[in-house]
Amino acid sequence: MAKLDDRGSETMMIRPELPEYIRTMVRGDHAANDAVEARLDAEGWDGLPRFLAAVFFLAVDRRFGETAGRSEVITFVGDLRAGFAGGGPEINAEAAETLIMSIIDPSVDYSINQDMIGRIQAATVQKILTEENLSDGELDALLAEAVNLSSRS
Repeated sequence: MAKLDDRGSETMMIRPELPEYIRTMVRGDHAANDAVEARLDAEGWDGLPRFLAAVFFLAVDRRFGETAGRSEVITFVGDLRAGFAGGGPEINAEAAETLIMSIIDPSVDYSINQDMIGRIQAATVQKILTEENLSDGELDALLAEAVNLSSRS
């Protein structure tokens, strides 16, 4: 779903359900999340990888900034994985640490399969944004910024 903006540049359209999906996930509203997920299953998840990557970037930047060290990331990933000990997505610790570090330090290179990237991004976004306990306005602003970032070509 691409369109041209005012300058004739191509932009990607992000399904309005995607920000709502992240919002319900962060708020722990399981019934609403299931309903949004069902709509997306029926209509398509177009744009999710780009949108999730943008939310992941913004969440990691909020949590770690540009100066966090590897030890802070290792501790975070340990806590993230411990939270899934009773069930949840399998998250590779080294892959998660490397992917998060690549946001803090763009010189960090990684080779991680797309499925693992998606699991890491979703789990990280949920943990960071849930722990920050953002107001509705703050969460809406962050999700709008992610839509803007992921809509650029």
